[in-house]
Amino acid sequence: MDEAHSSGHDRSEIRDWTVGQLLSNAAEKAGDTIAIKDGELSWTYKALHADSLRLASFLLTHFKTGDHVAIWGANSAPWILYQMAAAQAGLILITLNPALRSAEVEALMRQSQVVGVISDLEYRGVSMTGIIEEVRPSLPHLRETLLISDWRDHLAAGKADGNGVATVHPDDTALILYTSGTTGTPKGVKLHHRGIVNNALLGSELYKIEDGLAWLGVMPFFHIGGSVSTILGCISRLSTHVVLRAFDPAEVLRLIEQEHVAWFPCVPTMAIAIMEHPDFDKTDLSSLEVIQTGATTVSPEFVRRLGDRFHADVQIMFGQTEAGGVMCKSLRGDPVEVIAGTVGKPYPYTELKISDAVTGDTLGIDQIGEIRIRSPYMTRGYFNNPEATAAAFDEQGFLRTGDLGTLDEHGYVRVTGRLKEMIIRGGENIYPREIEDRLGDFPGIAECAVVGVPHPRWGEEVAVAIKCHAGTVIDVEEAREFLLNRISRHKVPKMWRLVDDFPRTASGKIQKFELVKLFAEPENQ
Repeated sequence: MDEAHSSGHDRSEIRDWTVGQLLSNAAEKAGDTIAIKDGELSWTYKALHADSLRLASFLLTHFKTGDHVAIWGANSAPWILYQMAAAQAGLILITLNPALRSAEVEALMRQSQVVGVISDLEYRGVSMTGIIEEVRPSLPHLRETLLISDWRDHLAAGKADGNGVATVHPDDTALILYTSGTTGTPKGVKLHHRGIVNNALLGSELYKIEDGLAWLGVMPFFHIGGSVSTILGCISRLSTHVVLRAFDPAEVLRLIEQEHVAWFPCVPTMAIAIMEHPDFDKTDLSSLEVIQTGATTVSPEFVRRLGDRFHADVQIMFGQTEAGGVMCKSLRGDPVEVIAGTVGKPYPYTELKISDAVTGDTLGIDQIGEIRIRSPYMTRGYFNNPEATAAAFDEQGFLRTGDLGTLDEHGYVRVTGRLKEMIIRGGENIYPREIEDRLGDFPGIAECAVVGVPHPRWGEEVAVAIKCHAGTVIDVEEAREFLLNRISRHKVPKMWRLVDDFPRTASGKIQKFELVKLFAEPENQ
């Protein structure tokens, strides 16, 4: 092929299903299999299906089909139960980060026009119910507040046979997820039942692991990696979802060994914390088959290290909330250089092209441009934001991901950075990912992030923040010399900073716009 245009396979069937039908299928095929395990709490698929219908009937005594209802809480088995119940009731669930504070909660609840919120009592010592009462006067749509901790009472008040549950269509909106805000103000992404069901169902086939094994739910449930890829993916594979309530490397290691976990997802910062934990070498990790990582810059050296330390297959994913989940993935059996250097090939039924960001023209093989996709999973737009929706798609209906990348002759995609993160120094285009990949090979560096900082002469200057492995401090001059031998001089960062960690979104992505602010401080010049 000459043009950078490729499509995922169409060998699997697209199901015309809702989330409720996905769960019903699991209950029919694997009713006695444990669906969720959360400490002492557990549900079989048969019980989860029945209880979700019963809870849905209760929710419909407070809300009507199509209502916007927020869920604001940490990972837990009842959180999943409410997600399933909301889907059965035809409610549109808005998932909120439990770490949000008053102004953030108020802004998202107002924008999403929620009429109700299902909430934890508190999170990390902060009263969530107190925050809700604080912001309630400025939220004219909000009328109902329910507590996740009251799930047993809510179940008891529902109808045992689930009678009265709404008719839900696959095209109906199931979730509104707010973009994690690496570049600015979050937007509410509308995701439909058919899209998230099939992204999870067909995507989970690519793990090439048996049905019925244990999955570890590490990603936050309010994030698409939790609510879609993990929760719905696990149901798709009729497997057991072992819930991790909050990330803790020691608890991850304990659960992998105790529950014989076969699959778990992690962003690089999580994986680093796990590998550096003193219990790592003492833990039996032999049950692990697949580790899925991505969501941020992943260097080739990190991928090799991850596979060597865990003795498991590493799969790199490339996803986006607007894409309805994952849009590219490497496969088990791919050569290590493919896994370490690309994000794999497009998902089933996903059409991908590399476009000139200005003209929209499809570029050639190995040329850097904007990654654009068209798929049955992707959003149809942002809630109550027609301008952003119009800007999100090109004239052919392809989603403009805002990510820069290339497509090679074999159909593998390489991500080179974000369109808005591209640095223009003295008229030269510089792609941070290229620098990050090279610097990631320098001994002692755990993670690094390259940004462009405003400069009076060059327009932008290249800066890098570095997080070292625990107990290690690198020599900046040695690292600079290391880069000078590997990339053009104008690409080598002029500004360097060692950090304990990066400003991040809840899903682990580095917030580069916050790093720019740090470098703008006089002492960092």
